[in-house]
Amino acid sequence: MLELAMAKASTGVLVSRNGEVLAEGYAPGWGPDRPREVASVAKSIVALLIAMAVEDGAFTGLDQAAADFIPIWRDDARAGITLRHLMSMTSGLDDTGLALRGVAGDQFAINAAAPLRDAPGARWAYNTAACHLLFHILIRATGQTVESYARPRLFAPLGMGDTGWTTSPGSGGAGPVTNYYSARSTARDLARIGELVLGGGTWSGRRLIGAEMLQALIGPSQTLNPSYGLLWWSNARPGADALGQGSSLRLPSAPRDTVAALGAGGQALLVVPSRNLIVVRQGDAPGSATFADDLLATTFRALDDR
Repeated sequence: MLELAMAKASTGVLVSRNGEVLAEGYAPGWGPDRPREVASVAKSIVALLIAMAVEDGAFTGLDQAAADFIPIWRDDARAGITLRHLMSMTSGLDDTGLALRGVAGDQFAINAAAPLRDAPGARWAYNTAACHLLFHILIRATGQTVESYARPRLFAPLGMGDTGWTTSPGSGGAGPVTNYYSARSTARDLARIGELVLGGGTWSGRRLIGAEMLQALIGPSQTLNPSYGLLWWSNARPGADALGQGSSLRLPSAPRDTVAALGAGGQALLVVPSRNLIVVRQGDAPGSATFADDLLATTFRALDDR
């Protein structure tokens, strides 16, 4: 499995089962303490933080109107968009022309100005710009920066000392702002997120997120694309990929209880509860649309041989 991963432009890969690291490898110049950007894997981390903020009382629930934190939405059809819509990729917002990186202005204001293309809940469409709004909604709900909320609530308890956010400075009508895009992390830190999922929301005997809330994130969230949860991918039912194409299991070689945090360039956190297994892969684009599934299939064969 390590040979396959390293032959396909990986910079780091880790396999853990029953809490034991079975395999770990890094490309030259990389190592266990060197973080790299995780692309949309960060969405799944943000999902955990939003859910935790719900349990902390910062939100009334996942069905709270996003307009409570985006005032310009309160008097038009966008008032019907909920946190759940944003997290399930069913907000209906049109992201045409919105920049995903290098925003010089106020990312929050720019993305909040996006018009509706479809009624909330009527269409599934992978929409990164809309999800970037969740960073700013979390800030407004908790009264803290993303960093100051995430560190004691999630990163510190899990020991994720090498994880931080990918941001850039911007300038808005009220002055300087911080624009959020993704996160930087290591294979070991991402594996800790996987252990939290395997533990049903607990870590070292401490509950960080309720089991029911966690299940709401990692299970199918709607019928428009049953392979998508709330900023997590689910293998429970067939559905479309991030391009909205196909109708199959995201990971055909894996059990139905497998869940995944996936990002551009083949970034992957794969969690298989029925086998108590975690696979993390970081690196450059592997050149294969089935790469994550191939890694799992190879890992399963190796485990069965043991």
